[in-house]
Amino acid sequence: MKETTSIKGKKKPLFIRGVFLAVALFVCIGLINPMGARAEVADDRPAEEKKLSIMEQIDALEKEAEGITSNINETKKEASTLKNEISILNGDIRRREIEIKKLALAVKQAEIDIGDKSERIVITEERVRSNKKTLASMLNVLNDYENQGIFSVLIRYRTLSAFLLAVDDIFSVQKTVKNIIADLKSEDEELKSEKANLEEFQEGQANLKSLEEIEKRGVEQKKQERDHLLRVTQGKETLFQQELQKKKKDIAALRTQLFYLEKTGITAEDALKFAGLAASRAGIRTSFLLAILEVETGKQFEDSVISVGTNLGTGNWKRDMYDCYIKLGKRSTAESQKAAFFKITDVLGLDPDQMPVSREPRYGCGGAMGPAQFIPTTWLLYADKVAKLTGHNPPSPWNIEDAFTASAVYLAEAGARSQTKNSELQAARIYISGRATCSTATVSGRACNYYANRVYQLSLEIEKVI
Repeated sequence: MKETTSIKGKKKPLFIRGVFLAVALFVCIGLINPMGARAEVADDRPAEEKKLSIMEQIDALEKEAEGITSNINETKKEASTLKNEISILNGDIRRREIEIKKLALAVKQAEIDIGDKSERIVITEERVRSNKKTLASMLNVLNDYENQGIFSVLIRYRTLSAFLLAVDDIFSVQKTVKNIIADLKSEDEELKSEKANLEEFQEGQANLKSLEEIEKRGVEQKKQERDHLLRVTQGKETLFQQELQKKKKDIAALRTQLFYLEKTGITAEDALKFAGLAASRAGIRTSFLLAILEVETGKQFEDSVISVGTNLGTGNWKRDMYDCYIKLGKRSTAESQKAAFFKITDVLGLDPDQMPVSREPRYGCGGAMGPAQFIPTTWLLYADKVAKLTGHNPPSPWNIEDAFTASAVYLAEAGARSQTKNSELQAARIYISGRATCSTATVSGRACNYYANRVYQLSLEIEKVI
């Protein structure tokens, strides 16, 4: 057995020193104490069976929704009459009710996926704990042999063969230790991957829930619109035509569409004014920009609580952004976001501790700034472009005009400048997820597609009143 230089007067076997060094390294990187949450499984059916059943229900609802959409589009091609308008409103209400059912099913599917991920994390953690115990036991054995010294071990055995068997046992223990360390390293990577996936699933589920709330409010708004129309027209076509002419530039109607934006303190008048400026500068539709801001802002409100003070602008950079990323083991992200945030506040002459950011949600981290919810590093990518368009140098993510302009530029570069349905759907997906296409096979992908469709449909509604 090879020996190295002495430590505290004793000779240390090279492999044993390497083992202890490796263990110390794993402790430093947090391998020995991984974090995770246990999940409670309430349904005995296999997860795949439950998910398949949910997908079949979603498919059926989508087919029904397609039929309703087709009828609405055909009716829109006809003359604008009271009868047709009521038919369109009723169809839209039904379509939104179907969307709510789809979203509820998607949330349920996300719960199954989250439970499955959480269960796998628990199983992996159990393996880690078991391997830790075995590793500790094996290291104790090696330590005993090391303390005794090679000559002491030799004296204990009467024959050479017995001694050689003992040596063989030592090598066997060393091999076991080496394998356990390899297993721990593999399990550490598995845990990191599972926890990252779990975080993505939780984010997708939260997004789906917030979309549910947006759709529920949309249904109520459409019902109110229908009832108001029936009330003021009293069933008369001439009165309907008069009402139709009033809809353009109707701030009251626009206010019903910009619910979340108004909750942040931005009036419908200011939203229309600055969105119009930003959209014209970037070459996109004003209604599309307003729709993306409405839905993106809306997703900041969690757990069906629709009021200022949930997430938007109620956080602190250190607690909700920096410390959050550190907890998740994302130190490089924490440092880059901190550096960007300090650069932004420094150039604006602002106290970083006093500037509001989004609060840490139940998934991921907070730190998004202003009415357009830009994270610090992303804002820096657009600051110069915003300055050229607005003349504000430096621009501020907390300034409505600057924030709206940054969003408009982002959307324009993502394809919205073409002002077609497909290009705007792509731009919405990129704005929300960073991807031009979103898979329907994952929770986050489904949430991404739901968001894009909701943004586009809302843009058409806003278009009617601006």
